[in-house]
Amino acid sequence: MTAIAWEQAWAAALYGPGGFFTGGGGPADHFRTAVHAAPQPLARALLRLARDHGCSRVLDVGAGRGELLTALAALPEAADLMLHGVDVVARPPSLPPRAGWSAHLDAVPPEAFAGALVVAWELLDDVPCPVLEVDDDGVLRTVLVDPATGRESLGDPASAQEHAWCERWWPLDGAEPGDRAEVGLPREALWAGLVSRAAAASGRAVLLAVDYHHTRDERPPIGTLTGFRGGRAVPPVPDGSCDVTAHVALDAVAAAGERAGAATTRLTDQRTALLELGVRGDVAGQDAAPGDAAAGPGSGGQLLRALAHRSAVAELLDPGALGGFGWLSQSLP
Repeated sequence: MTAIAWEQAWAAALYGPGGFFTGGGGPADHFRTAVHAAPQPLARALLRLARDHGCSRVLDVGAGRGELLTALAALPEAADLMLHGVDVVARPPSLPPRAGWSAHLDAVPPEAFAGALVVAWELLDDVPCPVLEVDDDGVLRTVLVDPATGRESLGDPASAQEHAWCERWWPLDGAEPGDRAEVGLPREALWAGLVSRAAAASGRAVLLAVDYHHTRDERPPIGTLTGFRGGRAVPPVPDGSCDVTAHVALDAVAAAGERAGAATTRLTDQRTALLELGVRGDVAGQDAAPGDAAAGPGSGGQLLRALAHRSAVAELLDPGALGGFGWLSQSLP
C-alpha cells in the first residue's frame, strides 16, 4: 500500500468506515479514562464547576458512549441540569432519556451551547494532526506511513504554516535528525470552533479540555505518537485496530481559544483542579449507593462502598497518572 501523510492515515483509522471510534463497543474496551475510572466523583466535580460558573447545562463533546452524561443524570442534585452529548456514533442505547445526543459536531443544535459547561474529555489527543521529522540534512519533512503496516518514511518539506507553528510552539532550533513535532493546528481549530459557537450562543459558558499534554518548555523531542489496544500501549499502526493518539500542546490550544473570544484562561493539572472542586477520598456527604439506604454505620455494604470510592478517587488524583493530566478551562464573558 502507498504511504500517505500520518494525519490522513490517522483520520481514516479512527473515523473512517469501520474505524476505531466508528465501530465496535467503544473506547472503554481499549483504554481507561477518568470517566471510566470514577464517574460519580467526576460527575460531582463537574456539577460543582457548572454551578460555580452559572452554567445551566453540560455539553459533552467526544462523549464516547455517554458514560459521563449517565453519571450526571444519576445525581439527584443535578436534576435541573440540561445534558447533551456528541460523538461519531448513533445515540447509545443506555443513555438516559433526558440527555440529548448528536452523531456529529456539526449536528449539535446552537441551544446546546447556551449557558453550557462544554467538556472535551480526552478528545483533542484523538484529533489527527501533521507529524513532522527533521531529516539528515536538517530539513523538516512530513512523516508518511503505510496504513497496513505502520512503516514510516519521509515526504515533502513542511509547509510554511507548519514551520510558523513550530517556530512559535515547538521550536526545533538545534534539532537532530529524527527529532519530531506534532503540529497542533487541527486541534486548535476544533477548540476555537467550540469557543466561537459558545460565544455565539446566549448565556455564560465555560469550556474545559482535559488531556495528556505538554507545554512549550517541555516538548518531547521524538514526539508522543502511540497506539492503544485492549488496555495496552501498542505501536501506532493506522489500520483501525487500535486507537492512535498523541499528547496535546494545551498552551497552544489556550491561545487559539483566546483568539476566538475566551475571556479568561487557566491551565493546571487534574489533581489540583479536582481537589479545588471538593473531590476527596472520604464519602462524607455522598449519596448512598442503591441497596445501601438501609445500611447502618459500619455495615459491610457501606464499607465496601467507601473502599471503592477511595480507590477511584486515588486513581483520579494520582499525579503520576490521571492526576497529571492537563486541565484547560476557558470562560466567556
